[in-house]
Amino acid sequence: MTNRIDKATAESAGVSPPAAAAARTREWILVALACTGQLIVVLDVSIVNVALPGIRTSLGFAEQDLQWVVTAYTLTFAGFMLIGGRASDLFGRRRVFVLSLAAFTLASLAGGLATNAVWLVVARTVQGIGGAVLAPSTLAILTATFEEGPKRTQAIATWTMMGAVGGAIGAVLGGLLTEFLSWRWVLLVNVPVGLVLAVLALIYLRKDDTRPRGGLDVLGSLTVTAGFIALVYGLVEFGKAAGFDAVAAIATVIGIVLLLGFVVVEARIAEHPLLPLRIVRQRAVAVANLTMFLLGAGFFSVLYFVSLYLQGVRGLSALEAGLVFVPFAVTTVIGAQSAAKLLKRGIPARPVIIGGAGLSAAAFAALTLLGSDSSIGWAVIAPGVVVFLGIGLALAPTAATAIGGVAPQDAGVVSGLANATRQLGGSVGLAVLTIVAAARTDDAGAPTGAEVTEGYATAFGVAAVILVGAVISATLLPGRAGGQPTTTNRPQGEESRR
Repeated sequence: MTNRIDKATAESAGVSPPAAAAARTREWILVALACTGQLIVVLDVSIVNVALPGIRTSLGFAEQDLQWVVTAYTLTFAGFMLIGGRASDLFGRRRVFVLSLAAFTLASLAGGLATNAVWLVVARTVQGIGGAVLAPSTLAILTATFEEGPKRTQAIATWTMMGAVGGAIGAVLGGLLTEFLSWRWVLLVNVPVGLVLAVLALIYLRKDDTRPRGGLDVLGSLTVTAGFIALVYGLVEFGKAAGFDAVAAIATVIGIVLLLGFVVVEARIAEHPLLPLRIVRQRAVAVANLTMFLLGAGFFSVLYFVSLYLQGVRGLSALEAGLVFVPFAVTTVIGAQSAAKLLKRGIPARPVIIGGAGLSAAAFAALTLLGSDSSIGWAVIAPGVVVFLGIGLALAPTAATAIGGVAPQDAGVVSGLANATRQLGGSVGLAVLTIVAAARTDDAGAPTGAEVTEGYATAFGVAAVILVGAVISATLLPGRAGGQPTTTNRPQGEESRR
């Protein structure tokens, strides 16, 4: 099989070693392509945060409208994720990857050149849609390139690592670009990267000949997209509100109703379902996505609250705070690569996920001891690197399990589901933990730095409980799930036809 031939099998199959070496080179170019694509869409969730003061001054944003620079992206990014995943199954991974990358890159260019607030928010909205289609297509590329087994697990570990370190890298890169160039470069930096990725995709990605029959599930697409957007919007507004927010409550309820309606549409109405329910009835897929949701809900908060603590309580600049996140990115890489090596040695995904989530839960528990004058090294960086080490260990095998054993024609939608689950988990978790932190601080009256820190510490305690939930969820996974070879293989030459 082209793309999966090592030297020994190349000789037995009559393929020359140079041809096998070329196939291996192409494999890892595709891994780099997919991982960089994933990195830039995740990066754009966090890279803009540190540039917000400059954006407000430059474009004349009202204080209450400034959050839409971030929210416009996160809403459409979460809302269009599932339909974006199905698009690559229906229309081909190569076509969808290139078109969504073009939309993301052009929207980044438009945002970087914005002359007023509305222009920038519209550009960020389109950028989020492009990212929502691009992200699942990157994972679908990996599932099409590698069979289940050690090589796919290694590729997914690298992909997961990029997604996990994106937040930390975004904080550092955003600070550097804003400090030494301009806020516009937090968006314009995507343009050269996008152009390079587009060229590589056109050269190395093959056209898809195999597609599922049927058309797009329009009703299902509308209900799930509107449901995700309404739910995430409601949760974001709840997180910002000082008390009960009626608009946020209504949006949240509407989102839940629409998502329940989506399940009904898929089960009873859709002729060609956007998300065939037979997929989520698979135990490994269902439990892995639940675990992914809980992992996202727990660990997404650490960058947010640590950033607020470092800048708001300790008085660090955006760049100084961003540099604190560098060790977090490094340990995420270590965790993800360690997970890949453990799975390659035949260790099942379940104990790796349990160990990683448990490690992060313990580190979050240590963060509850944070004080307003604590040592940044010992009280923030030390437990923080353990949080990200554990997350790096847990995320890669969870993602591998979520897509393992799924038919090739469903790879895109399952990839979209895994991305959407993690994104939704992060939104839900951050909203809940923000409410927890605010409630604890409000109890203190006019909060001092010490009392604000107590609110953050309480939120970290709840995050630890959420990650314990991820440990419990992971115990329900099949014993050999994630990264283990299946008993049936695709026929020879299938990948080359694809």
